[in-house]
Amino acid sequence: MKKVLFVCTGNTCRSPLAEAVFNNQKPDGSYEARSAGMMAMNGMPMSEGSRTALTKRGLKEEHLSQGLTRDLLDWADLVLTMTESHKRTVIQQFPEEAGNIYTLKEFIYDDPETKQLIEKMDHHIAQLELKRAEFIKKHEDKIKKYNEDQDIKHQQQLEEELLAQLKPEQEAIEYAASKLPSFDISDPFGAADDVYEITYREIEEAVKALIEKMKKHNGEQTEEEF
Repeated sequence: MKKVLFVCTGNTCRSPLAEAVFNNQKPDGSYEARSAGMMAMNGMPMSEGSRTALTKRGLKEEHLSQGLTRDLLDWADLVLTMTESHKRTVIQQFPEEAGNIYTLKEFIYDDPETKQLIEKMDHHIAQLELKRAEFIKKHEDKIKKYNEDQDIKHQQQLEEELLAQLKPEQEAIEYAASKLPSFDISDPFGAADDVYEITYREIEEAVKALIEKMKKHNGEQTEEEF
């Protein structure tokens, strides 16, 4: 089974739209989608704009928001975010999952040079977060002491040391990002129905391409290669 987790901010607008479109258009029962939000409050209904866009297509969705969890990441074969910022935040929190996390638009993008650049950027993002985590773990006693003592001088010294270690990765990320097209799907939250309509069409087009890509690869790759 190919299990896809769509991620946005509050899990009330974009990611539930992607989930609904995917589950409506998937070819058979071997595919499944869920959605979550980076800052979601559990149990919130889908936004009215998203619900209206689905209703126009005869799609009725009983959706309640949920936050991103370790269990959801373990469930998913593939994590697709709505923006690059979402992607980086997920990788920051779960750097060990970096190989399974993409923006929806970048995953369906097929230009070889662009894909290579994305892979390089993803590698540097993962390395940056691993370095950050290792630095914090190595200096956790100092960090705790400096915080307790409100020792601003030594806190700043530690921060400068960390930034120096992260600088090569950050520069490589910024360079790659400057060469890439935008893979973000803008947030329609609070906008008029026509804005939600544009977002729906954008997501629908991307999800159709995603399903075609998954169908093409189904049975031709292992789960790890997908």
